[in-house]
Amino acid sequence: MMKAILTGMNGTVAPVVAETLTRHGIEPVAWDRTKVSTTDEAEMRRFIESVRPNYFLHIGMGAVEWADTLARLCGEYKIPFLFTSTVSVFSDDVTGPITPDTPPDATDEYGAYKRACEETIARTNPGAQIVRLGWQIGDGPGSNNMMDYFETEMKRKGVIVASAHWYPSCSFLEDTADALFEFLTKRGPGLYQLNGNPSHSLYDIVLGLKELHDTSWQIERTDEPKRDNRMVDTNITIQPITKRLALHTK
Repeated sequence: MMKAILTGMNGTVAPVVAETLTRHGIEPVAWDRTKVSTTDEAEMRRFIESVRPNYFLHIGMGAVEWADTLARLCGEYKIPFLFTSTVSVFSDDVTGPITPDTPPDATDEYGAYKRACEETIARTNPGAQIVRLGWQIGDGPGSNNMMDYFETEMKRKGVIVASAHWYPSCSFLEDTADALFEFLTKRGPGLYQLNGNPSHSLYDIVLGLKELHDTSWQIERTDEPKRDNRMVDTNITIQPITKRLALHTK
């Protein structure tokens, strides 16, 4: 059986990707930081050599140096390497739709961190895949996704305030996982951008999710912020969010 090492298995995206890999006959192997170092290269080598993975997905957070070493080792071992980045490499000053040629400019801690990872991976391993993700939509609270954000807003404020003029990059977690599997198995190296939102505002999306999950959310429409964070990439396809929402909102 083929195997894939995944970092970030305690996070939001990696567990769903692991389920998708399993469904396609690829055994996911978690990089357990309590057992495998992220700084000792010799230990990292031993782990990779013991698993002998067919693929490597670096989805978890960690030092830029860790990403650099993973990319370099996978290049050395000729293991296809995929790194998940984020739309947050762009500041709010960038007006979308955002193409792969748009220069990343984020200076906040998270955005700058992901920018640094992108740069070092591209330099260290030209055969790597770098995939920028938007805001992920899960099934409910409990992890870092859009549903969790909305549920938290309701508990804190009793209302979800959503702009009708903010167009976020986003996709359902399952669709993201399917797309990442396609990248791993059918795409070559390069920079890619995953966004399943063709034209909907945050206000549209929260209304659709309210209906989809039959929640009792109170939603308030606002005109601010006015922002277009949608990424576009003509080289890829991902299931649009309307496919899932429309099934439940007709």
